Amino acid sequence: MKKLLLLAAVAMAFGASAQTLTQDWKHDVAVASADARQGVGTNGKVYVHVKTTGDVAGHVLVYDQNGLQNQTLPGGGNCAITIDQAGHLVVSDATFPNGWGENTVVKVYDPATPDQITNITTPASVLCGRVDFLGKAEGDLTGDGTLYYVGSGSETGVSKHVVVGGEASVDDSYQALMDAGFAANNFTVVNPFMENDEMKYLYVARNAAPRIIVPSGDDFATEQVLTLPNKGASNGAEIFFLGGEKYIVYPTLPNYLDGFAISKIGKEETVLVLEQASTVAANPNGTQANWLNAEVVDGNTANIYQYVPGAYCAKYTFSLPQAPTGISDVTAKKAEVKKVIENGQIYIINGDAKYNVMGAQVK
Repeated sequence: MKKLLLLAAVAMAFGASAQTLTQDWKHDVAVASADARQGVGTNGKVYVHVKTTGDVAGHVLVYDQNGLQNQTLPGGGNCAITIDQAGHLVVSDATFPNGWGENTVVKVYDPATPDQITNITTPASVLCGRVDFLGKAEGDLTGDGTLYYVGSGSETGVSKHVVVGGEASVDDSYQALMDAGFAANNFTVVNPFMENDEMKYLYVARNAAPRIIVPSGDDFATEQVLTLPNKGASNGAEIFFLGGEKYIVYPTLPNYLDGFAISKIGKEETVLVLEQASTVAANPNGTQANWLNAEVVDGNTANIYQYVPGAYCAKYTFSLPQAPTGISDVTAKKAEVKKVIENGQIYIINGDAKYNVMGAQVK
């Protein structure tokens, strides 16, 4: 007994603990899932796009810790909503369920200044049929960036919608080819992330194993197929980095409910870190989606946002164990954490360390 107490005292002094997930808030979303099929979280808020319901048709609902705060942000006729790496909201005027036609407009704006909209016209070179959902956009779509999407007519590959100076670059936009084994349909999303100063992409087809893809010339090749513990068949997953390690948040079994897990991705295998059990008894939507995205706060903490169409939205805090500090520095002053914007990109500064929005440390 004395030995156990001594070990416990040492663990407390050196900050040893397990990874934790805390639910900060949760709110019902009273819009039919067929009309509000996708949502995304950032800066303590969850944004839900409504395409056809009543007075809020073609608008974005905004939820924070106090519940529904705004329902008048600009939206469009499509289901999809996402953000770029500079924190702008991205919605589309493509009429659902028709394909993204030439001259379809993508709206990009800062939620704090919704009257300042960058309208980007879709070039014919990336037309790909029906597109329901969008992954995060690379870069800053009000300046230079790329929007990736996959549609029902995307058997050839991933559409790269390249933006230069806030306008679509017709010469640079095209459909990139994919290597064998890809499943392409209108429910697929592509999420960019930075690893070791190299841009990579999480390709998520809801009923197939997610895979990490990398550029191969003008096209894409598979770097790693992910076997995720207890993975379900809903869409919604994202890779992020904390403490120098690579994590993924994703929906779990039973299928089409609201459970999710966080696992650590290694070179050979993916190890389950923790799991949030389902709280609904039956499938709340017909979209087979459980949207989850991560926002790095500092080197040991990330916000996890969840939107379950037909049910609710929520925010969680995921924390790593504090690094051992020794008894002498237990009361040391915590380093100041702040956000900065450099060249249109958001970075987190924690003491002397600098992280991008995907959680990777940068120099």
